[in-house]
Amino acid sequence: MNIPIIAAAALSGITLAAHIFGGDPQYHVPAMASNLNIEEKALYSVLWHAVTVIVTMNTAALALAAQKSNFRMPLVGLVSAQYAGWGLLFIYYGQTRLGELWTLPQWIAFFLIPALALWGLRKKVS
Repeated sequence: MNIPIIAAAALSGITLAAHIFGGDPQYHVPAMASNLNIEEKALYSVLWHAVTVIVTMNTAALALAAQKSNFRMPLVGLVSAQYAGWGLLFIYYGQTRLGELWTLPQWIAFFLIPALALWGLRKKVS
């Protein structure tokens, strides 16, 4: 068992729980009650739930990578690149649309998860 990668999987799981239990009432529910038209609401829901699916799959991929060294490099690489990309998006839109980074601090988790997972790739013992 690769401890840094399992820690990354655990943080990914915590991020998933925050998305579902914190983000849904804060963002998804109000969007569905807003004046968006039905197509916009449908698209918002698809995107919202797509994030749920992707973070669930990423959590599972990291958990598998922590246990199976033959899958470690490709899974950690893919999940790390994706989460780092999401982190960059949160920083970019936080700065350009909000003028600060603390309203949407998700970038912290989306950089910490890859940092832990990539640290796990440096570990010699599988």
